[in-house]
Amino acid sequence: MVKLFYKLTLLLLLTLSATVLYQKHTYAYHTLTQINPIPQTKKLIVEERYVEAYNYLNYFMEFDYVKENPDAQALLKQIEDKRASFEYRSEKFAEGIRTGTSDEALGKASAIGSDFFLIGDLRDLALEGTHYYNNEEVDSVLVALSSIGLVASASTLFTLGSSAVAKSGVSFLKLAHKSKAIPKWLNQYLIRQGKHIRKTKDISTLKPLFQTLDSLQKRVGINDTIKLLSRTASLNELKSVTKLTQRYGKQTPMLLKLSDKQVLTHTAKLSKVNKQTINLASTFGVNGFVHLLKGGEKHFIKTTKRMKAYSKVGYKGEIWKMFLSLMKYLSDTVLILIMSIASLMLLPFRKMKRLLTPHHSKRS
Repeated sequence: MVKLFYKLTLLLLLTLSATVLYQKHTYAYHTLTQINPIPQTKKLIVEERYVEAYNYLNYFMEFDYVKENPDAQALLKQIEDKRASFEYRSEKFAEGIRTGTSDEALGKASAIGSDFFLIGDLRDLALEGTHYYNNEEVDSVLVALSSIGLVASASTLFTLGSSAVAKSGVSFLKLAHKSKAIPKWLNQYLIRQGKHIRKTKDISTLKPLFQTLDSLQKRVGINDTIKLLSRTASLNELKSVTKLTQRYGKQTPMLLKLSDKQVLTHTAKLSKVNKQTINLASTFGVNGFVHLLKGGEKHFIKTTKRMKAYSKVGYKGEIWKMFLSLMKYLSDTVLILIMSIASLMLLPFRKMKRLLTPHHSKRS
């Protein structure tokens, strides 16, 4: 009986190790863990970043594993109530006028409104001129934008409003700059263009940039346009992001973030994948996209379905959790070593010895 138990234990160990090794390289379940948005949302609330908290949690509310969670529901309502309050909205509106920036759409609108007219550009130039006179640091980007804004204002008046896109583009860029959301490539680009436009009084070179930003704002709004702009590395990438919004719309910023820009760098391949599958992959973060791109859509869906089925194995999925832990913490070398030792211990050494002993005695 003891001998049988011994052999069964070794066989079980061998089978389990082989299964873990196979599943680790075929499906790699241990790398696929769905994101729990609640801890990050709570952190954002503590930091009073209510817009970001709402956008983050609301994205995951599309999926049953979050939508059916009472804690997530209560948290979302808490954020919505806060953002809907008169006190909060009044504060954000005033913030836009006072500082020229805000994280709320209402505050951004008031900031752009206060900066849209000629007085805003003159004010900023006068302010930076004072800094220069007092040997203080001058904001070169703001000077460039204000200079461009003056030319755009004159062009808008001269052309009876046909250059309004340029003026609104300058106001938007000022808002993005004050929000510290303009990437380095655009800072350098605007400084160069500002010097050129001051000499030529011609803003036509900025037309591609202003048109791209205008298209983005129409599709995803001011808030998401600023987010998308901040994640670009060139004007061409900004144009590519704009094309991306044709398919993903307001989900684009979150998909870029969760995929670590893989939805942008693998646009051609992902264009053949169902949008629902891409959204599902995003709930697993970067690893979700790695699996989707590596194995293809069918394999990815098959893997997630298996995970859902396996998660019901044992008491509240404890067996599945143990299996995932084995995959996560046991390296290939350890698993192969366990299999080798178990195989060796299963070999019938005594029978082999008996077969060899008579042959040895005859020779002696």
